[in-house]
Amino acid sequence: MTRHSMATACVAAALLLLAQPGAAEQEAGRETDFLRSLEGRFSGNGTLQSAGGGRRSLKCRFDGDQQGARLSLGGSCRTALIFSTAIRIELRHDPATGRYAGSFRESTGTAADLGGRRQGERLTLAFTETAESVRPNPPATLTITRRQGSITLTLRGSKPGQGQNLDLALREE
Repeated sequence: MTRHSMATACVAAALLLLAQPGAAEQEAGRETDFLRSLEGRFSGNGTLQSAGGGRRSLKCRFDGDQQGARLSLGGSCRTALIFSTAIRIELRHDPATGRYAGSFRESTGTAADLGGRRQGERLTLAFTETAESVRPNPPATLTITRRQGSITLTLRGSKPGQGQNLDLALREE
């Protein structure tokens, strides 16, 4: 191989490497795809269990709106009685760290910061209530799991018997 053809081969190999997406770009693409899978209208049932053991059945409807590395998941839940609440979850993925951050707001006064990572189809987020919360609870974990045609939202307190537990199973409409 001549010097000229060897140099040409090295330049071609370098250009080929530069044309392929890097690991960070591939991860960002996978996260965007995951967020896109949470876009649309979802409805279903669930339960809300209070720290005192009281249990309420819920009917819920949510709309997911994804824009790049951001997701807004907003909706409302109601019981057979008069109780109704609006919930808004705002998330953004940071490709530099691979982490998600955001907020949870509920119309009866719960306000929390969210932060965590995705593993497979499950996004696990630390749920830390802020000073804005009307009835602060101990830290919890919010899990959003995507399955074919549905999502589940699960909120579990870190201290048994304290805080509220929420289980929602929502199907795509």
